[in-house]
Amino acid sequence: MVLAGDRLFVAGPPDVIDPKDPLSAFEGRKGGVLYSINASTGDRVSEQTLPSPPVFNGLAAAHGHLVLALEDGAVACFGKN
Repeated sequence: MVLAGDRLFVAGPPDVIDPKDPLSAFEGRKGGVLYSINASTGDRVSEQTLPSPPVFNGLAAAHGHLVLALEDGAVACFGKN
């Protein structure tokens, strides 16, 4: 999680359970998800699917950008150009 201005960003594996493979999300086979949450109200503002779950403590925000390290070795950057 990271708080940037009035937004809380939360990333992790999706909250799903596949009956045929119950550990698939936890073990990274279901990708990942990034949520943007309004810090004042707790309402979800946006959701972005990720090809891989994020690494533990792999989220950072600076200068209008959000940088996310993924378990597959990729780095994702979101924000202003």
